[in-house]
Order: sequence, then C-alpha cells, then structure tokens
Amino acid sequence: MQVSLAGTGITISDGATTSMPIGPHKAGKDDVLTSQQRYENRMVVHGAWKLHYDNIRHSLAHGYYQGWDLNPGQLPIRYAAMDAFFLSGLQDASARLNAFLNKAAQATLVGNTFDDAATGQGLLNFFLRGMACGAITEQEVLATGITLDELRSRSFVRIVNNRTKK
Repeated sequence: MQVSLAGTGITISDGATTSMPIGPHKAGKDDVLTSQQRYENRMVVHGAWKLHYDNIRHSLAHGYYQGWDLNPGQLPIRYAAMDAFFLSGLQDASARLNAFLNKAAQATLVGNTFDDAATGQGLLNFFLRGMACGAITEQEVLATGITLDELRSRSFVRIVNNRTKK
C-alpha cells in the first residue's frame, strides 16, 4: 500500500490500539476502592499505555506517521512515542541527510546518476514529519545543512537539482 500510494499525496494511517487505559474498578458514590482494586486499575492502565506506545513505535518504524487514538488517555502516550521516535533518530538522520545531500550533488556534478533519491526523500520526510508533530525544531533541521526553502520544497530531487545548478 505504501509503495502504490507513494508520491500521490494520499496519507495512510496505522490502526487503533483498542486496549483502553481505563481501570475495571469504579468506586461508587459512597464506596472506596480497595488497595487490590487500585493496583488492578493501575496495571490495566499501564498495560494499555505500554501496548499503545509499542504499537505507535512499530508504526513509525515502518513509515506510518498517522494514527488513531480512541481515548483521551492515549494522547500523552502518542506524544511520548512520537517525541522518543524522532529524538532518538535525530543525530543519525541529521548526519545522513547532510552526507546524502552532499554526495547527491557531487554525483550529479560529475555526470554520474544518483539513483537513490528515495532514501534521500525518506530522510527529508523524517524531518518534515518530526517538525510537524513538534518533536524536532526548525533549528535542529537547519543543522543538517538544509535551508528553509529547500525544506519547504518537500522534494529531495528538487533540492539536489537546485544545488547542482549553483
């Protein structure tokens, strides 16, 4: 599905985590939960959070940047998973994008064909998505050596073509 929709502008989404972070025990109007019930509630909530976090990280690692949250209690986990994903890959992706842009421009300048633009576009998308969710700052993106105009073009091929014209 990802390959067939690539370049169409259509965004795909991962599925929802259906395990909700809601404890099974509710205190009545005049009741108090026992320590065992509070413990069971905590375990259910923590288990649902862990599952949701793992599902989000799995989706992100496979290029699914859109997701569904069915309960407000899932939102903090989505933010944590998104930030952790993008921040954990920031240093490596920065170095790779910088090197990729330089090598692509050099290959084009000497007449070679640079045939791995898809990888360059994937790296560019990493930064675009990271900025879109607030996990990566504009300054962190600019530290890769890319300019704001290049970033806004959203096209690795266009960036390389413009750099080789200079």
